[in-house]
Amino acid sequence: MTARTYVPVVLAQQVLFPILLCVVCAAGAMAQSVSGPGSPTPKTPAYDVVSIRPHKDNGNGSRWWWPTPDGYEAINVEPAQLIREAYGVQFSDQLVGLPAWAYEETFDLEAKIDEDDLPAYQELSGPGQREQSALMLRPLLADRFKLKVHQETKTIPIYSLVVAKSGFKLKQSQEPEARYGMVTNWGRIYIRAGAIGTRFIVGLSNFTGRMVIDKTGLTGWYDIDLKWTPDEELAKGASGPTLFTALEEQLGLKLVPAKAPVDVLVVDHVERPTGN
Repeated sequence: MTARTYVPVVLAQQVLFPILLCVVCAAGAMAQSVSGPGSPTPKTPAYDVVSIRPHKDNGNGSRWWWPTPDGYEAINVEPAQLIREAYGVQFSDQLVGLPAWAYEETFDLEAKIDEDDLPAYQELSGPGQREQSALMLRPLLADRFKLKVHQETKTIPIYSLVVAKSGFKLKQSQEPEARYGMVTNWGRIYIRAGAIGTRFIVGLSNFTGRMVIDKTGLTGWYDIDLKWTPDEELAKGASGPTLFTALEEQLGLKLVPAKAPVDVLVVDHVERPTGN
């Protein structure tokens, strides 16, 4: 299993990130993200000042992307991740057609909202600002990256996450859902007060290489600390459970191979960003 670096987790380095996964579910977000012919286009506030520069490596590997009180900031982030944020693409399999550089090259982005639009933006709730920021990223990407996309439905291999015969082994968290409550490492997914059907399945998708669909029926927020031995380490003689074994033994959950039609975002055209 090979983890990919363009999903919102960091591997081999334990770093806590702002995570936007709770804003939208994959299918629902994709269904709303690309308007069809004749669909009304609501007025969206615009970013007035935008700066995009290639990231200069400072050696610490830090990266983040998050709305600010007056705009949006992304540091050391791939264009692939910005596109995922803009269109609510939750899983890597749902984004197709990007060139390799869009996963490998990283940029620093700073955008400021037009002063006329700022008061209305600042009145929004936190989730409302995140949703609004995603909408505003779309014209930014179209302008600076010359991005053109369309939506399709494809049948792809996936994993269904189900409750194992032994039964689910976690109790609901006593805390409210944690805004920053997810950490991933090579061989670990830790979540504080998070939902199975949003953050956790995205972490599993990263490590399994397939989109994971929640079929558990579990609701609520859980404290999860899943630990396993990666296949690469097992091949070198290390001991410990595989991801699939650990998932069942520690959490009482199981991954079942399947195929499913899913909405995908197809990139028709993208270029390296134009200068400031």
